[in-house]
Amino acid sequence: MRPIHHVRRHRLWLCLACAFAWCWGAAFAGAQRCLPARTSALGAVSTAEAARAELRDETRLLRETVTDLVSEVRQLRQRLTDTEEPQVMPSPVAEVQVQTPLPTPPAPPVQAAPVQSPVAQAPPTPRSKGPAKGTTAIKVVSAGGDAGNIADFFLEDQQVPIGGMSNRRGLNVVVIDSSAGHLLSAKTYDIWGNPVEENRRLAKDMRAVEEDNIVLVALKDSGMENLDAEGLHALQSVGSTLEGRLAFRQGYALIGVKDGEALAERKGPMVMAEAKLHFAVRPPQAPVRAR
Repeated sequence: MRPIHHVRRHRLWLCLACAFAWCWGAAFAGAQRCLPARTSALGAVSTAEAARAELRDETRLLRETVTDLVSEVRQLRQRLTDTEEPQVMPSPVAEVQVQTPLPTPPAPPVQAAPVQSPVAQAPPTPRSKGPAKGTTAIKVVSAGGDAGNIADFFLEDQQVPIGGMSNRRGLNVVVIDSSAGHLLSAKTYDIWGNPVEENRRLAKDMRAVEEDNIVLVALKDSGMENLDAEGLHALQSVGSTLEGRLAFRQGYALIGVKDGEALAERKGPMVMAEAKLHFAVRPPQAPVRAR
């Protein structure tokens, strides 16, 4: 009998040979199975590439064909445009309508106006004389005793003659009728020498002046420092804006309107107020003297 270790060695080699043979067979069989799949995949890839190339060729050919067709259409349109003739529209002819004149109706018979007996007409009512048309420039000059001692009135540079007691000291007032255009009065009020009586007389005379008449006021020497409430209200009624007494020997000139606003007003040592009336003032026929 062989030794036991020889038997085991032969069995080991036999097992190794069988295992090697089995592995080789399995590998060969796997290679046989994979080869057709790989071959089919490569064939599919080559077929797709060929199809793509063919599609690109057909697309290029189709694009060239479309370009040729567009060019032919453009040429055909140009030919049609050149051969087309413009159409001339006939001008409309205005229709003239002839109107037959209508017959003129006969004029109605003219009736003779009845003869009226003459009626005596009333004589025209005489109109009151108003101010002459035109304008009148007025100047009023006033100066205190220390600045000239003046109280003068001028109509168009013609001085209005005026006189009075005490050398016309105090307020000198001239009233002009605005509806007739002439001087009404010229007075002096010595409110420096007799303030109580002269303030009262000034207020009474100013209340008697009619509305819209022109009132000219000029102070000579002094007196406005003795003006009381009654005299101040009288001056305010003809447009003065004074609110109280003035200083000693302070001049004052006013061109006012009864129940209206002043046309000009000045105050100071020596002042002159100027205005223009919108009517002509007739010069006085005789000197107007203050009382």
